[in-house]
Amino acid sequence: MVLRKYAFLIKAKGYPPGGLRTTLPGDGFSSTIFASGDIDALVAEALALVAEGIQLIELGGGFSDEDFARLQDAVAGAVPVGRVGFDDKNAALLKRFR
Repeated sequence: MVLRKYAFLIKAKGYPPGGLRTTLPGDGFSSTIFASGDIDALVAEALALVAEGIQLIELGGGFSDEDFARLQDAVAGAVPVGRVGFDDKNAALLKRFR
């Protein structure tokens, strides 16, 4: 199987609770990006994306371990769910944003 449909979810305050969605089409590949500050909306979107045939979901850095587990449980192994990570040096730099 070839990866053709990818999704990236962003959780951050400031996005509308219902979320914002855009799709970036490519030649035989598309990326869907969805952003919301509400985990319930993000879970609902993940389920909608799976129903639409998304093959992989990646999460931005704003997701807690609990959020990550919730999304994994929701998609129930239908697609792989990954998340952005930072090495120790760059994780320390993130602290300036808290």
